[in-house]
Formats: sequence, structure tokens, C-alpha cells
Amino acid sequence: MQSETDGGERRVYLDIEFGYVYGTCRAVMMPIEIGAIAHNPEDDSIRYMAERFCYDIDVEIWKKVTDECGRTVGVATAVANMGRGEYRKPYDHFYRLPGDGTPVAKTTAQNAFTDLRLFMESIVPTVKARAIVVFAADMEKRAFRSAGFSLDGCMLVDLQRDIRRHFRMKQVLSLDRLARLIDFSTDGSTIASTHFRYPVPQEYRHLLDAHRGMGDAARTFLLAREFQEKLPHLEERIHGLIRTCEGES
Repeated sequence: MQSETDGGERRVYLDIEFGYVYGTCRAVMMPIEIGAIAHNPEDDSIRYMAERFCYDIDVEIWKKVTDECGRTVGVATAVANMGRGEYRKPYDHFYRLPGDGTPVAKTTAQNAFTDLRLFMESIVPTVKARAIVVFAADMEKRAFRSAGFSLDGCMLVDLQRDIRRHFRMKQVLSLDRLARLIDFSTDGSTIASTHFRYPVPQEYRHLLDAHRGMGDAARTFLLAREFQEKLPHLEERIHGLIRTCEGES
């Protein structure tokens, strides 16, 4: 794995959202959507790409709840069925899949991972990416292994790890908190941070919420730009946050 500060080649910034098949005690995980932004530094152009992996199966979607310092203080859980377009279904902690439900769930999950592999194999060579940048790489590495997707010489960059190492932080900061530090915003037609702004094509504007594949890919992309090119400003804001958080711990 390489550092985000290495090189000026074309890169893909992406986020994969996952769900656990409902009733499997989190034993079966599958991708449910992916968002990606390809950046060409030669002309500072970007390209948006996204895919939803829609199957008729109920999945648990777990989201960390963090405080102002990026520390996890809880977890929010919802149930959804992407194939049927059903969301915010009731969640029962004690529910278990009946009978042969788990083998069927594993087959469905593997189909979703196959979809993920096909998506990755289509975008990486198309945009001639030399690196894939994610925020916290553990889940993506696990997903790529399950999907059978080979990086094949393409670097995998963990932006969260690079930021933690650079600032010598005791704890990692969440993407939610770092996005606030760079003043990330979207008005639907653009994504913006303190020093950067890019237009968003019409077909992707409804996908920009936080904790969506495209929304988190956009936040990762602009955070990387600020980290690479406007480091003194970001450094000042992060050091202020570190002083505040360490004083509260």
C-alpha cells in the first residue's frame, strides 16, 4: 500500500457501501453500492461512476455514530431490500434466517461481489488509473479479495491511514469529521471544499448524501486534494482539533 502523497498519476477515489444479510448474525456481507470519481491531474478533470448492486434480499446497514472528535459513540442500524426498493424496514436483533436461508444468502452475496469485480475491471483500465484511493481500506481490501478483483500493479492508498501517520494522531478521525474540517458541501450541482469546487452531472446529483457510495467518494476526493495541495491550512485545522480532543480525553 502506498502513500497518498506519492506521484501525480491518474487516480480513482471510491467508496463501497456494504450490508450484512439480515438474519445471519453478520456472517454474510455483501456490497450494496459503489461510487467512484476518477481524477486526471493533467487537466484537473473528473469523471463520476456509480453502481448499485440490487438483489431481492434483506440487508442490515450499520453506520457508526461519531462525536465531534471522530470517536465512535454508537451504531445506527437499518434494514433495506435494494431489489424491491424498500428502506427503513424494522430491525429485530433476534431475527434469524429460517432453514436453508444462509446458503442462499451466501450465493446472493457472491453474485453481488461478482458485480463489484466487473465494475472495477471496467473502470480502472478505462480511466487508466494508477492508484485507487479509499478512506479506511480494510473493508475494500476484504471486498476485493471476495470479488476476485486483482489490483494488478495498481496502488491501493488508504487516505485515513496517511492522515493519521502525517499528524501522528493517537486515534483516527472519521470521514464525517474531516469533511467538516475541509468545509465539504454540495448544493446538488457542485461539490466543494475550502479550496476546490467541481460540477456534478445531473444523473449523479441525487447520490451525494453522506454514507452513500458517491457521497463518500466525493468527500474522499476533496479531502485528498486538500491534503495534497493545501496541507498548511488543513494542518492548522487538524492540530486545533487534536488539541481540543486530547484535552477532553
